[in-house]
Amino acid sequence: MLITLRQLQYAIAVSNSGSFSKAADLCFAEQSTVSQQIKLMEEKLGVELFDRSTLPVKVTDEGKIMIEQAKEIIEKVDELLLPFKAPIKKKI
Repeated sequence: MLITLRQLQYAIAVSNSGSFSKAADLCFAEQSTVSQQIKLMEEKLGVELFDRSTLPVKVTDEGKIMIEQAKEIIEKVDELLLPFKAPIKKKI
């Protein structure tokens, strides 16, 4: 089973915004892409992460567990990359 960092970012954005379209805007993606990627992730995990029958979209109990872990994973990746993020130097 492969879940991408981008899928985790989409899930976090949906959780934070309560909307697939707002999450897409936050992630600079199409709403259909966010929806499809979340659906793929749900299929791989075998659970629904979001209750789409309400507005705003609500995170399910399983989704809450996954979102918390996703946030930790994204934070760890950011920590991993921090030493390698050098400021961009302008050419003179």
